[in-house]
Amino acid sequence: MKEEPLSCRGINGSIRLSKDGLTIIGIGLGSVQPREIRFGDVSSIVVQRKSVVPFTSSMILAIIVFLIAKYNLLWFVVGLFRWEALITSVALIMAIACAIPALLRFTFVNVIVRSRREPIVLRLVPGRCAKRLVRRFREIYAGS
Repeated sequence: MKEEPLSCRGINGSIRLSKDGLTIIGIGLGSVQPREIRFGDVSSIVVQRKSVVPFTSSMILAIIVFLIAKYNLLWFVVGLFRWEALITSVALIMAIACAIPALLRFTFVNVIVRSRREPIVLRLVPGRCAKRLVRRFREIYAGS
């Protein structure tokens, strides 16, 4: 069975894995230098996922504030009837503003290719594609 090359595309470049090595093509914002790297020159390929905890915790906090203000859950401490619309609007905007980067960080990863030259960082690569690329790299590298 003939294996076709596997490729992943990020916001600043594309990487293609074949039996001969890696081909990196610069595209988009802040593109990387195009180059071809043989397997003997590659020291590692790293999939880097950034933490979703800061944005997720801020989103949860904003949702809690939204619920407290909307349903006046602290009625026995302070009356929020005059400020309800303002507080709920701000809390909802904050929750949405924190959900977007949390979703991006959960879905996309950075792929770092370290070789004899400087490391190459491909940003916003879909996570599944990056994991498949690394798994295939290990298979090919172990077989050569």
